[in-house]
Amino acid sequence: MNPSVLVIARHDKQWSVSSEGEVLVLAETKQAAADLAKSAAVILRSSGSATQVKVAGEPRSFQAK
Repeated sequence: MNPSVLVIARHDKQWSVSSEGEVLVLAETKQAAADLAKSAAVILRSSGSATQVKVAGEPRSFQAK
């Protein structure tokens, strides 16, 4: 099973969290987008889906705890 990948990226003057190219939510700050992505990852993980969170343009990814 492939993990769900949530991507945090700039979206105009805001930050977005997207999955499979679809924007799920917009936030005013990068930190707010990261917090939303972590919350979404926890929900996905609780339903049995492996989840990875990436920040566009950064080499690392992280998992929500």
